Amino acid sequence: MMQLNSAKALALGREVRETFGSWKKAREAAVQRDGVYVIDRAKIRAEKAKKLAKTA
Repeated sequence: MMQLNSAKALALGREVRETFGSWKKAREAAVQRDGVYVIDRAKIRAEKAKKLAKTA
């Protein structure tokens, strides 16, 4: 489990927020396990690819 407010957790949070554009969209892409939102890395990669395709 990742420690809260560690450098790694903060970097991941920034990546997720930038990728999905809002926390609401990030939560919609996630599944909730034991009260914690979990996002599959594949969804992050797919969302980034979709954004990249729009700019190209």
